[in-house]
Amino acid sequence: MSPLHYRALTALAASLSLLLVACSSSGPASQASAPHDPPASPQNAANVKAAAADKPDEMDTEATIWTVLGLAKKPSEHQPGPRTGNTVSPILWQAALDTLSFVKFSTEDPLTGELVTDWYSPQGKPGERYKIDVFVLAPTVRSDAVAVTVTRQELTPTGEWKETTIARKVEDDLESAILRRAGQLKREWMKAYAAK
Repeated sequence: MSPLHYRALTALAASLSLLLVACSSSGPASQASAPHDPPASPQNAANVKAAAADKPDEMDTEATIWTVLGLAKKPSEHQPGPRTGNTVSPILWQAALDTLSFVKFSTEDPLTGELVTDWYSPQGKPGERYKIDVFVLAPTVRSDAVAVTVTRQELTPTGEWKETTIARKVEDDLESAILRRAGQLKREWMKAYAAK
C-alpha cells in the first residue's frame, strides 16, 4: 500500500471516531435545537431535570475506537491474569511461571504457550545441569493441557556436557505441580473477578 492509502485510512478512522463521539453525546441541548417543537410544560421540564440529575454525564475514560466499534474489550472487562494467545490458558501459563520461578527463563512466549528455562545446576551438584521446556497446549485448565520435558546433562571428565536420561516421574511431578498451582490460581482469580 502506498503512503497515501495509509493517510486516507487514518483520516477515515479519525472522522469515524469523531462521528461516533458526536452521536453518543445526546442530551437536552439537541432537543432544544428543534425549531418546530411545542414549548415544554413546567412539569415536563422538571421531569427532564430530575432525570438528568439521576444520570450523571460521566466520560468513559476506557473507550477507544476499537472498544466503541466492538473490536476490543475495555481493560476493566478483561479476564484476570496475563495476556496469552487464544490457544493458551492464562491460568496454566501463570502457574508454570510460578512453579519454575527458581530458575531463569531463556524463552517466554505467552502467545504460543512455550516456556524454556536456562540451564541450571542444583545446589551442591555442579557436575549436572537441567533444562526444562513447558508447553501449554489448551485454553482451559485440564490435565492434558500442559506438557513438560526435562533435559539432563552430566559433566564428563574431559569437561564436556553429555546428555543423560532422566526418569519420566520427574516430568510428571513438574506437570502435577503446575496443575496444582493452576487450581489455586483459578480459585483466587475467580474470587477476585466475582468481587468486581
